[in-house]
Amino acid sequence: MPTVDISTLQETAVRRQKDLKLLPYTVLKEVLGVHGINLLPGIQHKDTITDFLRKQGVMRPYNGGEVEHSELGKTQEMTLEVEMAYASVKDNIQNYKEIAVGPDQLLGKNKSKKHPWNVLMISSVVKTFGEDLIDCLFPGERVEDGTTPLEAFDGFDTKMDAFITAQLIKAAAGNLVNTGDFVAPQNENDYGVLEQLLGFWRSSHSALRGKASILKVPNHIADMYDDCFFNKFKQKPTVDIYGRSDLHGTGKKCKLVRSNAMGSGQRIVLTAPGNFDFGMDTKGDEEFVQVRNPYEDPNLVQFWIQGKYGTRIRSIHQKVFQINEGTPVATQLSGDYS
Repeated sequence: MPTVDISTLQETAVRRQKDLKLLPYTVLKEVLGVHGINLLPGIQHKDTITDFLRKQGVMRPYNGGEVEHSELGKTQEMTLEVEMAYASVKDNIQNYKEIAVGPDQLLGKNKSKKHPWNVLMISSVVKTFGEDLIDCLFPGERVEDGTTPLEAFDGFDTKMDAFITAQLIKAAAGNLVNTGDFVAPQNENDYGVLEQLLGFWRSSHSALRGKASILKVPNHIADMYDDCFFNKFKQKPTVDIYGRSDLHGTGKKCKLVRSNAMGSGQRIVLTAPGNFDFGMDTKGDEEFVQVRNPYEDPNLVQFWIQGKYGTRIRSIHQKVFQINEGTPVATQLSGDYS
């Protein structure tokens, strides 16, 4: 059996590295933009911001008597911590010996004996890695000895669950509003989900309701909203190329974001734009993609990619943030098969 020259794989990793190393970012950037999430590169370990919360009602009537002193406010720290994640893919290039890649270009029969899919192989590893990041964006929960993408870093839902457990997100704080379950319309006169989402927005703090906001909902809830909208107005809502529309009844102050990344649960999130952060160590590392042949069998090739990633919610104050009581359910969209 003729051996196959893998030097072109290594050459491709060097020659195309400038383009390939940005692929996780290019896969992510549209999703982050649609969801109103900031991208923060260059975080090596932790990044902490301090949110200063002012106490209400410091003003008093002056009557010449004893002066009453007021508390000015308190601070709340929000930390974004990035965690290391990697992908190691081992491939035997003889797997492709029966695949035609062009006239008389069967692997093992072509004159060069080189891997014909070198660029595709590297690009596929990096693209799938980027899609794994999206899958982890909301439901991810870091497990040090984990083996799945959802265990790579803590996503936004995990952060919200922790705040709920700590009693920082609750009805009494004004940042949790009950909606009840969202159910598909039962007949042509059913406007239920449309009214639920509008009621959720109207229940928010006047400071959040009075300016531009984003209502992020899982795709299946958005489909229910669209069906209810059609029942009421006999047409579907107008959406942009990213699937966003104005939430009916908000005077165009609230964008409805249809999200695959949020999974298939019942949690919805209303927030000011830019309140969510996604952090990574770097958008481009000189050794971001490695291709090497460390094995006794020269047909085995290893593809390696790594990076540090994490999420943060800047503020959970009711003036900029509100969720419902629904439970999120993760779905995996990465790649083409499991």
